[in-house]
Amino acid sequence: MRNLFRPIKSKCFVIAAAFFSSCSYNDLPEPTDCSLSDLAISVDAKQNVSDCKSIDGSIAVSATGGEAPYDFSINGTTYQTSGVFSNLGPGTYTVAAKDVHNCVSEQVVELISSSSTLTAVAATKADTDCFSNNGSITVTASNGKPPYKYQFGSGTFGDINTFSNLKFGTYTITVKDDDSCPLVINVKVERGLSSISYVNDIKPILDTNCNVSGCHNGSLGSTRDWRNYPTVKANAQGIKTRTANRTMPPGAPLTQTQIDMITCWVDDGALEN
Repeated sequence: MRNLFRPIKSKCFVIAAAFFSSCSYNDLPEPTDCSLSDLAISVDAKQNVSDCKSIDGSIAVSATGGEAPYDFSINGTTYQTSGVFSNLGPGTYTVAAKDVHNCVSEQVVELISSSSTLTAVAATKADTDCFSNNGSITVTASNGKPPYKYQFGSGTFGDINTFSNLKFGTYTITVKDDDSCPLVINVKVERGLSSISYVNDIKPILDTNCNVSGCHNGSLGSTRDWRNYPTVKANAQGIKTRTANRTMPPGAPLTQTQIDMITCWVDDGALEN
């Protein structure tokens, strides 16, 4: 009698092997290049604050361009569908619009109070470290009634006006004078160039894990040949996205350190350094 229950393990193996050797994961859609987006945010209305201790200010914004639907955020808070922000005190606010491709447009809006002359300025140091955070902010208050107190985010007020070990991004700092008049300022720590090198750090990762037979060694055409720097640069955003979500490479996974280096290098501008 014939064996009607033949194993199919070998067939599955062939299918899996064909999948990996064809490098078909590379056919996923490329991420949107937000540097080419025409997304823009505009301020439709704003209400200044009635006095320095009130929180009756408001800002209303809308978005155009990019691709709808849009979401909106203020001072780095969670995005929401509404572009109206209420219960705001005096200070500067960064409002942002985000489209369906996660492209972002920002604008700074100032709300003032006629009952206070308190002002504040911030000096920043860029974050240039790939594996830790070395950005900083120093805030200097003036034109109010000293002494001044400073609050970082939702922390407590104190005398310290320098905040260190910060990752690049936007931070909210509140300044208060001796009349307890608060002033909110929104400060952006820029991202500086890291020390990650294409020649010494990135190319060895690609050569070992990606530039192999059936994948990015040129066997699938010049547009997938990552042995050449111009091709790697043209695909840099896709490489960043797919290594970060671990869909690439399909074989042995990269370490988190390798993923972080690729991310930093791409965010540096994918330089040939």
